[in-house]
Amino acid sequence: MARQARSKPKGIALRGNTYHARLTIPKDVRDSIGLVEFTQSLETSDLKVAAARGEACIRDWKRQISDARGTQSPISEAILWKAEFDKSNEEHLSNNISNGDYPAIHDVLGDKLEQIEATEGFKAAKSFSDIVQGISLVSDTFIKDYMATRTVVSRSAQQEETRIKYGTTAFPTFPVEKQAANRWALSLIQEPTASTGKPYARETAKSIINTLAKYYQFLLDMGHLNPNLSNPFKDVSIPTGGGKKELNKTKRLPWERHQVNHLVEECVKKGDRELLEIILLAAHTGARVEELATLLVSSIHLNATIPYFRITKSKSEAGLREVPIHPYIHPLLEDMVKRSTNKYLFSNLTKTGHNERSSAISKRFGRLKSKLAYGPNQVFHSFRHTAMTMFEQAGVSENVAMDIVGHEKPNLTFGHYSGGTSMEQKYEAICNGISYAFHTISVLELELYSKD
Repeated sequence: MARQARSKPKGIALRGNTYHARLTIPKDVRDSIGLVEFTQSLETSDLKVAAARGEACIRDWKRQISDARGTQSPISEAILWKAEFDKSNEEHLSNNISNGDYPAIHDVLGDKLEQIEATEGFKAAKSFSDIVQGISLVSDTFIKDYMATRTVVSRSAQQEETRIKYGTTAFPTFPVEKQAANRWALSLIQEPTASTGKPYARETAKSIINTLAKYYQFLLDMGHLNPNLSNPFKDVSIPTGGGKKELNKTKRLPWERHQVNHLVEECVKKGDRELLEIILLAAHTGARVEELATLLVSSIHLNATIPYFRITKSKSEAGLREVPIHPYIHPLLEDMVKRSTNKYLFSNLTKTGHNERSSAISKRFGRLKSKLAYGPNQVFHSFRHTAMTMFEQAGVSENVAMDIVGHEKPNLTFGHYSGGTSMEQKYEAICNGISYAFHTISVLELELYSKD
């Protein structure tokens, strides 16, 4: 049987040995754009490469057509709003207007966001707001700036730019959460591409992800994204072999109070002081394991009116927060600060090949809970579920609870206008909401029993 010829994606044409992208401009905007047709050489004879480059070109051309019609894409409109928003704020500062006042554009933006939320929903309004206020960055904004720093040959540079655009097409705005990056990485080796009808090979997928990780790191290093955020594309793990696989749909469950008591008791019996300490901190704060593993001694403020620690490295903007210290673990933190031998609270943890300080202790926790016959739906992350469950059962406001554990608020009013809940509110929630049976024993006594 004759082999079926591979069909070309729409808008891609072969001229000689080189593919070109083309898009006919509608008659109603030809005068304003000044062209009848968009066309551009894709500088490749490889159809797979041409399909990716062409998709990026056509997407940009369609945005130009929308702009010419006065019906801008949401992202284009948000970019224009951001320019005006920044300009108004700068003029406000330069005119030395009193702190109690703010530029009128803030009110106008509020009205715009309410309109978007009413017609398109919260998610669309939140996305628009984040771009305007600089919380999110249109992902392809600095590709040219990044490529100007590269010292690779032209062909390699073109390949790098193409692979970055695979990512910016998947994620129109940054920052991106780690789980979203992981899901996208998995999709590269599972889902067929438009150009070949097959998923990417594992090595190709790795190259795409690593190239995007370098671009994302450039944005962090240059301050285009908050430098305290982690790079979600760095050290993403791709399963060997590829192919369509069933995603893990096991729902995570919170640790019940008696189960936390059980874990603490076993750590004491085992004599694993470090594991006991990180469990106690997680159980009283709902913090992520990597947030605790990277906690700096300088970020712990035990002598403040309300003692607290500041999380400076997290997977999301909402994760960068100040967490009040539960009275039960205050003596523990005092002791750990005194014992620290470097800048970290958990000074004996080290970075792994994945650039994480929590990897080894996470595995120790996994072995402990498996030995105690707890299933796959209860993991270290379940302490976050435990904290949220306790807060809910204690009648704590959802916004207060979310500020404590570092969840983004799914409410435009609080997310856009509020500066967050107070330290007093968070401290009251932690003191009233979190309690365990082992609180009858002082934390330093538990520590003493768990020493080798």
